Amino acid sequence: MPNTRTTSGTVLWRSPRGEFGLITPDGDGQPDLFVHRCDMATEPGAGQPAEGDAVVYELCDSARGPWARNVRKRD
Repeated sequence: MPNTRTTSGTVLWRSPRGEFGLITPDGDGQPDLFVHRCDMATEPGAGQPAEGDAVVYELCDSARGPWARNVRKRD
């Protein structure tokens, strides 16, 4: 089971078809994170986070490296 912690950032980019994207974590010196669309939460009436949206997410660490999951728009 991967280790996780909740953190925040901004959606930097989404692929043209929305299958995946990159998140820039808040703070200095942290690398951008890959996120797959299945890891982006759909908000009722608002859809999935888009480029430029402030988000919160679970930062997961595993043997394959860090990734973001349960990505949702920040209130």
